[in-house]
Amino acid sequence: MISIKTKKIDERIAENYTKIKMDGIGEVYIGNELIFKTKNKWTRYFMSSIVVCIADLKCHYSVCSNSTNVLYDACGLSRYFTARIGINTTIPTNPDMSDLVNKVDVAPDSITRRAIKEPDYTLYIAEFVFIWNAGTLPDIYEGAPGDGSIDGKVGEFGVYLYTDNDDWVSGILNPQRCDCGITGRASPLYNPALRLASRIASADDAFDAFEFYGSIDPLTFKWRFQVAIV
Repeated sequence: MISIKTKKIDERIAENYTKIKMDGIGEVYIGNELIFKTKNKWTRYFMSSIVVCIADLKCHYSVCSNSTNVLYDACGLSRYFTARIGINTTIPTNPDMSDLVNKVDVAPDSITRRAIKEPDYTLYIAEFVFIWNAGTLPDIYEGAPGDGSIDGKVGEFGVYLYTDNDDWVSGILNPQRCDCGITGRASPLYNPALRLASRIASADDAFDAFEFYGSIDPLTFKWRFQVAIV
């Protein structure tokens, strides 16, 4: 008699790539020195946008006022995107945040992005690198007198993406809220705008707030959104 060993059904299911893990990971460099590497916290706008992108049933065409079907270019959450730093060190992140608490509203000098995938197809990454050149950001240190400097410490980093406005209600049926007629772009997002998608904060114990002399050193913020099958 041949005896064939079989695993329990729950053990077999657990091994068949049934879970997906999403992470946002940030790295910050002053010059070439890595200051910290940590995970971010998410906002409701990022989560809502992902759900709407999956649930939305929309076609690739929009009917114009003259009833002519027009094909629009597709766009995603990174149609517009940017990053900012902030000086708040006391308020933890919550999902309702749409902006940093105390934002230093200075845009990066350069932004690069790329998509990465592992050969075994179990990990996909969207990577963004934001760089503020020396002299772009103000000096930020405790006791700074002003005149181009800021009294405080760097305590927060934010990534802003082109996200949904989150006005839909639970139980919405077949959402077809695309903004084709508004922006001329085929997207399931409705009234999209640049909103805080993720935040890394010293108030969440993600890193130790630090003083920064922007007149001397460049600052690099690298953010990766990764999806892994586990």
